[in-house]
Parts: sequence; structure tokens; C-alpha cells
Amino acid sequence: MGQYNTRIEECKPGMILSKDIYTDKGAILMKEGTVLSDFTIDKLVINNIEMVWVISEQDPGQNSPQDSTNDSPSVKETKKEYVKRIENIKTLFSNVLKDDSIELEQSANEISASIINSDKSTGDLLRCIRSLKSIGDYMYSHSLNVASICCLIGNWMKLSSKEVEELTIAGLLHDIGKAKVPRGILNKKTALTESESLEIKKHTQYGYDILKAKTGFSDDVCKGILMHHEREDGSGYPNGVKGDKINLIAKIISVADLYSMITLDRVYKRTDTPFSVFEIFESSASQKFDALTVYTLITNIAMYYIGDNVKLSNGLEGHIFYIDNEFISRPLIKLKDGTTLDLRVRKDIKILEII
Repeated sequence: MGQYNTRIEECKPGMILSKDIYTDKGAILMKEGTVLSDFTIDKLVINNIEMVWVISEQDPGQNSPQDSTNDSPSVKETKKEYVKRIENIKTLFSNVLKDDSIELEQSANEISASIINSDKSTGDLLRCIRSLKSIGDYMYSHSLNVASICCLIGNWMKLSSKEVEELTIAGLLHDIGKAKVPRGILNKKTALTESESLEIKKHTQYGYDILKAKTGFSDDVCKGILMHHEREDGSGYPNGVKGDKINLIAKIISVADLYSMITLDRVYKRTDTPFSVFEIFESSASQKFDALTVYTLITNIAMYYIGDNVKLSNGLEGHIFYIDNEFISRPLIKLKDGTTLDLRVRKDIKILEII
């Protein structure tokens, strides 16, 4: 058993916090000795906690889940495209270090176009991202995840084709400023100093400066990248702006970023059920994220789970047959005996997993 300073996406249930965690205002968010669960890890993600000290029996970076061999042909094909895009994103980030702005812009446009023009179903895309959450460098796969979710949200919100294009590009490049942050800081396994934490937070400004000075991307795209860590209540960075002062692209990126971190990036997330995540979005996220964007995301994704078989916390099994848009995290379940269980009423029962 050892003590590790680990990134939040590598945390897994059962780890124990070895140091208190504080909010940006100095209040204790979670105490030393807390045994982590999926729910508490998600809470840390929502509060912008990127690294924590934990006690674990093994190095958090070991024994990541392996890719499934039971995928449908369409999911397998989607995975091939996904892996190819990650390789292209690695090249894109390297062009920032080479100061090759022409190649950067061209590559970003090509990758974004491949995402927008993909004929793969949303369900295949989400299953693909979920099962490949441990592949390659986190920064590259996360950038692709966020771009893909941004594209979905833009289409669901019925934005124009131009707006979807700009949104997808901004989602892809939202962390491009991290290419200017020393890799020793990004990959550091010990506790970050205050100056190192501040350096990482500068990635939004770095990204804005890179694109504004060296590419032809619109002001909306550049500001979306600058502001994607701003929050509706003013608790974000770099400038602490709130509400209407945050542009639409940034609002959508921030929701896609959170959804990706909670459900798609977490290497050790134990279940594939999104309903606990929907519950978090319906409650904790409501003050920090744009309500319309959150509602658009969770209502549309929830529809892909109607008909899925589930195991409940009371030991019973059934399938999801109705989801109320006012209570997305609490669907109605048709049990195997033919009776109906309404989770909107039975709040003591939760979906444990999709089977």
C-alpha cells in the first residue's frame, strides 16, 4: 500500500484520501480519510479538482481496463476511426510547439470535419469513447471526446452548420494551450506547487493567444477556448466572469468537458450507467453550468438508454421503458414480473448498472 498524488481521472473507488481537499475559497471540500466512491470522485471533478493525494494498494496508473472484444462491427469501425483521429491530434499539438500555425489550422479543420461528417450513430460513438477511455495520452483522447460531444450538442441545439463547425473546432482545441505548459508539470506525479498550478491554469490564455495571433479562426472560437473554464456563478477562471459574459461556445465546451471527464475519461469508472451522472448534472452542476446546455445534453443522451436492461440497488432487474424529461435520472423500470417501478417515487432505489 502506498501514497500517491494522482490525477482525478486515474482515481478509483476504494482509494482513501490522505490529505484534505479544499475549494478555491479555502473551505474543506473533502476530508482526509474519505473513502472514494464514483459519486465522490465525480463531485471532485465538478469542483475543478485535478489531482489528489490518495492511499492505494497499487499504483493508480497500473492495470487499466482492456478494450472489449465483443463489439458490434459498427462499433469496431468507429473505434478504428477514433484511434486514427487521436494520432492526428498528437500531430496537431506538436505543430503548436513547432510554431507551424498553417499546419495547425489545416489539421484542426480536417479532424473537425471528419467528426462532423461521420455517419456513425451517436450510440456507437458513445460506446466507442467509453470503451477506449484508457487509450493513449489523456490530453489527446480527451480533446477528441470533448470535440465529439460538442458536435452532438450543437446538432441537438439545432445550431447552424457554421456554428457546429466552429463549436467542434473549439472543442478539439480547447486544451491546445497545454502544449505550451512544460510536460514536466502536466505529467508531474508529486504535489503541484502553487506556481505550477497557476501555470496549468494559464493554458486557456495560451490557447487564446496562439489561435488569435496565428490562425484565421473566428473571435467566437478563440473566446470559447479562453473562457471554457469560466462558470455561470463566477467561480471559474481566468477572469471570473459569469452568466451572459461567457460566450455560447465556452458554455457548451464546459459541459462537454465535464461530461467527458465524469463518464468517458475516468479509467476506473466501475459501471456504464450514466444515471448517477445525470443526477449530478441535475443538482450540483446547475449553478455552475448553463442550464439549457446541460438539459440538451442529458435529455438527448438519456434517450439512447430506453429499452436497456438494468440491475437495481434492491437486487431486482428490469428494463428502462420511460424517461421523464423533468426527472431524467429517475426513469420508470419494467420489472421481469411485469410490474412497473417508478424511480421518481422510489428515491431509495437506484440503477446500479446496465446489463
